[in-house]
Amino acid sequence: MSSVIEDIKSRLNIVDVAAGYLKLEKAGGNFKACCPFHNERTPSFFISPSRQTYHCFGCNKGGDVISFIEEIEGLDFQGALKLLADRAGVTITREKAGAKDERSAIFSALELATKFYEAVLPKFPEATEYLTGRGLTSETIKSFRVGFAPDEWRSLGDFLTKKGISENVMERAGLIVRSPKGFYDRFRGRVMFPITDSSGRVIAFSGRILKDEAGKTLGASASAKYVNSPETEVFHKSRALFGFSQARDAIRHEDSCVLVEGQMDLILSHQAGVKNAVASSGTALTLEHLEMIKRFTKNIILAFDADNAGIAAAHRAVELALSIDFTVRIARLPKGMDPADVAQKNSALWVDAVKNAKQVIDLYLELLPSLHGDKTELRAKVSQIIIPFVSLLKSPIDQGHYVGEIAKLLGIKEEPVWEEVKKRGALVNIVRDTEQLEYKIAPLSRQARIARTIEGVLRWQEGLGESAIKNITEFRARFAKLLEESPPIDDSAESRRAVFIEARTDEDALIFEAEARLHGSERIEEELNELLKSLAEEILREKFTAKMIELKHAEASMDVSMAEKLLAECQAISKELHTLTKNIL
Repeated sequence: MSSVIEDIKSRLNIVDVAAGYLKLEKAGGNFKACCPFHNERTPSFFISPSRQTYHCFGCNKGGDVISFIEEIEGLDFQGALKLLADRAGVTITREKAGAKDERSAIFSALELATKFYEAVLPKFPEATEYLTGRGLTSETIKSFRVGFAPDEWRSLGDFLTKKGISENVMERAGLIVRSPKGFYDRFRGRVMFPITDSSGRVIAFSGRILKDEAGKTLGASASAKYVNSPETEVFHKSRALFGFSQARDAIRHEDSCVLVEGQMDLILSHQAGVKNAVASSGTALTLEHLEMIKRFTKNIILAFDADNAGIAAAHRAVELALSIDFTVRIARLPKGMDPADVAQKNSALWVDAVKNAKQVIDLYLELLPSLHGDKTELRAKVSQIIIPFVSLLKSPIDQGHYVGEIAKLLGIKEEPVWEEVKKRGALVNIVRDTEQLEYKIAPLSRQARIARTIEGVLRWQEGLGESAIKNITEFRARFAKLLEESPPIDDSAESRRAVFIEARTDEDALIFEAEARLHGSERIEEELNELLKSLAEEILREKFTAKMIELKHAEASMDVSMAEKLLAECQAISKELHTLTKNIL
């Protein structure tokens, strides 16, 4: 495996890989860009071609080409390795044939299930007729790997068993359900839509009921209109968007992402030519979804029916997007139609709706007067819907513009509108700070990966007859001390340390990753030192974030003595961070 890693790195330049995601500018011997991992206006993300590393001086994330892909694609180490190997034309072979990779087994089961459903589809004309009746071409069906699950209790399970997949792996992949009489297939009598991760690996399914012409459910096992895979080790609905792998390049090219709700909305949108669309698949939009999109664009387009129900459905999504500095536009649809209807009946109309999407606040200023003729009701709706959006805008100029438009619409002076905006803004900031603290201090992917790598290197070296690390007990002690010092999620330090330690039980995978990264390296001890330093930086960053939020709250409550104390603590942490990071590049 070590030779594979070296081969990949020798064939791929981190500058070329990063240029596929970022707009890079030359900066002396390095390259710079706005960091894809946090909000910033001035570039603080630097890439060193000579060292083949990257580092952001704003959020302190850094590493090599593999960790860059892990971060920006949201993949684990092996997923990132596969993506880069495919790009470099390198075949991955695993030296430890006896060490089972359970995640790989789950991915294999899901891929085999997809092929099974694809092969079954042509054998059920009613399923094919349903898809073509909705306007899908055979090319589109093939492209999105749409299939069919027959209405039988164990057809998929028996197929996978013959392929050597264990019941345990099938269950962990969400493909079967156990009962006192054994297991049975989770999906039966349904049109199957595979959900993939950003690199195109199948991670879950969404299955739709198939009905006959009379509208009667085809198959006694069908019940809910859609059944989705349960959460598994590889599928987390808060971090999965249907069609994201197919839309990624178009999102980057168009510098915008169209967000629709269902599978048919998404597939027909792509077929109509709007290929930068993704779907939330009926789940609520989350910050994690938006962070995935934000790696490629800060412009999002929502599609909804322009009535009260449509406005209510889009409201939370707009708030979330504006709160993390997205530009949000709305594609207006004909009354009673969803994107699938429009794309199927008039693809040019759908393309035009996306092209002419309006900035969200402009659209609401236009819509609300037509929906609420009563002045009192209109004022209430403006206060309820538009004012919070204005308070979320980052630009004072934009805020000033919309305050003037609101005052004009309601026939009042600007002062009371400004007061309302500031009042809402103060409330939003406190809520947003709390949400961000929870979002960052809940299991943090970068910190978990750093700690996982450290643990893997230590276990790998501890298991060798002759370690490449002179004093491994000293490194183990430093690692333990960092975990002890890391801030807790709540009042229990144990809960915080669990974030780092939770992945330690899979020893084979830990050691495999460590060997893959460092086997044959002459600077293992130096690499371990850098990993420990990176972990220390991440812990300091969390402490700084938490203290800054405490400081804002102290200032808001006019607690001067506490604010002064917290400011001094923030300055001390900042100084310590600067000392750690000043010589990274």
